[in-house]
Amino acid sequence: MRINYLSKVGAAVTAFFTPPPFHLPGREHTPTELAPVKSVAIIGAGAAGSSTAYYLNKLLDQPQFSRKHLEHSITIFEQSEKIGGRCSAFRVHNHGGDKDFEYIEVGASIFVKVNYNLVDAAKEFGLKTKPLDDELLAIWDGNEFIFEESQWKFWSILKGLWRWGLAPLKLRSLLKQTIGDLLESYKSPEAFYSVFGFAQKFKLAKVAAQFSDAYLQDNSIGLQYSQEVVEVATRVNYGSNLDEIHALGALVTMAADDALQIVDGNFQIFEGMVAHSKAQVKLGTKIARVRRLEPEYDGAEARFEVTTAAGDKEIFDSIVIAAPIESTNIDFDIKLPPQPKVNYRTVYATFVRGHVNPGYFHATSAENFPAHILTTKSDAEFTSLSIQIKLKNGETVTKIFSPEPVSEDLLDRLYMNRTWVKSKAWKAYPKLQPLPEYDQLTGKNKDKGSNGIKSSKKDPFSGVVGGQQEQIVLKQDKETTAPTAGTQLGEDDFWGRIEVVPGVFYVNAFEALISTMETETLAGKNVARLVRDRILGYCPIEKIEKNIKR
Repeated sequence: MRINYLSKVGAAVTAFFTPPPFHLPGREHTPTELAPVKSVAIIGAGAAGSSTAYYLNKLLDQPQFSRKHLEHSITIFEQSEKIGGRCSAFRVHNHGGDKDFEYIEVGASIFVKVNYNLVDAAKEFGLKTKPLDDELLAIWDGNEFIFEESQWKFWSILKGLWRWGLAPLKLRSLLKQTIGDLLESYKSPEAFYSVFGFAQKFKLAKVAAQFSDAYLQDNSIGLQYSQEVVEVATRVNYGSNLDEIHALGALVTMAADDALQIVDGNFQIFEGMVAHSKAQVKLGTKIARVRRLEPEYDGAEARFEVTTAAGDKEIFDSIVIAAPIESTNIDFDIKLPPQPKVNYRTVYATFVRGHVNPGYFHATSAENFPAHILTTKSDAEFTSLSIQIKLKNGETVTKIFSPEPVSEDLLDRLYMNRTWVKSKAWKAYPKLQPLPEYDQLTGKNKDKGSNGIKSSKKDPFSGVVGGQQEQIVLKQDKETTAPTAGTQLGEDDFWGRIEVVPGVFYVNAFEALISTMETETLAGKNVARLVRDRILGYCPIEKIEKNIKR
């Protein structure tokens, strides 16, 4: 019944202060004529790229694959100087405290006990976890607190029952079913070539095919609870209101019980994955071009030439794209089919060291003041305000999320005094718009709207010709063009391919479905299986060719 977990969830973000990373060992590979090394390039060292390298090495570093002709090399290219992508933390001096420095998660703030990939990796790397502090939470509508947790847990439960009735229990039942379906993916050894195939297999397609507001209404979740609790969570996690995000995104947002953090920063999980992948790591290296080379002889597989911004060139057997394609600015000289464009939402994070002004919230003192303040879709001037650290000198460091930059005027009203202010704007997380089911693509279920997607408010494909979602065409030519209006579209045209062409894999295709640290590792493990199968010769090339021609 407690909703304290709403305060513990943070959006996936990009850091602007980076603690010194530990040493990442590289490995030089010397291919020989008799033992050619299968080489894999991974572009991006965030959660997706790091986990792909980690799981690929695990899959291939098995006794049955120890023969020389199955040797492999992994090279990770990362344009920044750090590992972890949107998962990062920065250090704050805490003079007089138990430790000289405290770490603040800038983004990807928590994971939970059922995030088995992250939990297992933390144990393997010897990283210490800590539960989040059980601090008070309040919900602010821009004028008053409409709900405040009490220091007495039982009283908080009674307040919740009085305000929302049995809606929390109904939602928990829905949550149990959907999260249970997602957890089934951990038991499957199957490798998926498309996001749609994954979603269909684990019964996620239907819940990802409708807006959250319609889904909650259809499942008898009261409007008041939807707007005052579920929407509050989707706003802080994905910057989206219920009529802007699919139901799977809303449910994953609410599944944050038993939240954990890694002591001194969650980013260490991904540094550990890279360190244990035995990959050669090239930080501060931007890729300018990826070019497909023609096969050397009939029956041979194509290889790929990777050129860095500095002009260095290397040739690889497989390419893994582990960053949003539209943000890489890489010239992909490959006949890749169009991928559906995943739009990312801009978020502003502001960190303030000082003293919060209780008077802004009509409180008389800071005693028993909530540590986490989340907001409804209202006149609120920010999305969330959360105390990250209480310093020895009485100051706090707070994190503010907002859809627009925080003005000096607002800071003057929110704080009694400020020692420093740091801020950052970035494309933090995808806009999780509903994705159509197969029968919706073929025109069935007309009662659900022109595109077959049920919503109480809007059509996610309105305003696009022939119901077509915006697409990215990586190399435009007569053989690789986006489908035109009236073309029969398949599910992959809207959901995205994972192995986009033989030998080229796109991990971030999963972000149209869901985007969390844990699901990035699920996507990474899936791509690792696909690359392994290609190296071992198990890849059904005819299936891929059929999908490309469709």
